[in-house]
Amino acid sequence: MSRSTAVLAVAALALAAAAPAPLTAPAGEPSAERQCFRPQTVRNYRTDHDTTAYVRDLRGQVFELQTAGCRGLAASRTLGISPQTGGTACVGEAVTIATAGPSTMGENNSVCAARVTRKLTEAEIEALPSRLRP
Repeated sequence: MSRSTAVLAVAALALAAAAPAPLTAPAGEPSAERQCFRPQTVRNYRTDHDTTAYVRDLRGQVFELQTAGCRGLAASRTLGISPQTGGTACVGEAVTIATAGPSTMGENNSVCAARVTRKLTEAEIEALPSRLRP
């Protein structure tokens, strides 16, 4: 093995050792390290215009979801959240939001891409204006 190949091999091993270990959890359960919720446990939500949704799950956790703009989100009566990977929606991951608005003609219904941006702390939840607190 040449000296440059040996140096590259040592560097690759050092990088692999420094890489974070993947987060794992028992089958079907979100990891304790990751901040996740199951969309089927969402019990309430509030929206801020057509760009932000705050959802509260059965455990009382509140998550913020951001869109680039989702027509009808602010007027929606129902909100469906579908993770793009697995059965949980975790901070940093993409989800699909389906809205159903008050119109019987369907003009406020849409399906939009969103991202789970963060899990709010108790202090952040309390600091939300009441109209945004799920």
